[in-house]
Amino acid sequence: MKKNILVTGGLGFIGSHLVDKLIDEGNSVVVIDDLSTGSKKNLNKKAKYLKIDIKKFINNITKIKKIILDNKINSVFHLAAHASINSNIANPLSIIEVNFNASVAIVEACKNSSVKYFTFTSTAAVYGEPQYFPVDEKHITNPISTYGLSKLMFEQYLKIFSIKSKIKIMILRLPNVYGFRQRSDLEGGVIAIFSEKMKKNKMIKIFGNGKQKRDWVHVSDIVNAAASVSNFNHKFETIVLGSLTGNSINTLIKKLAKIYNYKKEPKVLKKRDNDIKYMLMSNFRAKKKIDWSPKISLDKGLKML
Repeated sequence: MKKNILVTGGLGFIGSHLVDKLIDEGNSVVVIDDLSTGSKKNLNKKAKYLKIDIKKFINNITKIKKIILDNKINSVFHLAAHASINSNIANPLSIIEVNFNASVAIVEACKNSSVKYFTFTSTAAVYGEPQYFPVDEKHITNPISTYGLSKLMFEQYLKIFSIKSKIKIMILRLPNVYGFRQRSDLEGGVIAIFSEKMKKNKMIKIFGNGKQKRDWVHVSDIVNAAASVSNFNHKFETIVLGSLTGNSINTLIKKLAKIYNYKKEPKVLKKRDNDIKYMLMSNFRAKKKIDWSPKISLDKGLKML
């Protein structure tokens, strides 16, 4: 059944792929994006775009409320976020303002409207350093960055919100996502950064000894999971979207070097304070609740870049 869907951050890396998927499924999509990290190149001509900084909603909930009502929105995917590691350290208030305060304004605007579903993309950063593997929904949350803290704060707010609202809430905790459209000039996309450097035969840099492991999942798999939850029946649910596979930065470099015939040794820099050493995430609950597990292996996904 056709839905009227709002996607925040819909010109960004993951958001734009989600918009394409939702439109391909026959839905009507409205996108809010301020182009701070998104790109006009990711625009889907069948979507409606509103260039707005979500911070504007903090003291003006009626502004986002009007967008929801005017477009008869019944499902919201909230992806817009501030994710800069440098800002985590230098400007934590900016992180909280975008990732928590603005997010609260958006979900509060959904009350007493046609919105029935609210999906929030959270992060592995809510866990901090894992105590066991694979990290699942029951794992203790103990973020070591302002970014992770801000995401966890909104998760907890959504739990409280769900008690007093009829809107069904889905939280998706994402691993490290990679793929087409990921920007190489932003901090989080190490695969995009390395790929771009290797293509141009330029020096790559790593923070620490390269033994730190990550759980990389292709953006197509993540978007398939997100789109599939648009009809979930649970009042409040948290799902981890992991691959059950961890690869080190050094392994990633070897895989990419083989693809691009890259011969240079990486420049090793000091480990960053907010970096998690190891991350490997579960998908057991995802299989049970939404019949999802990733289909694209890292080797296959790297060749698709």
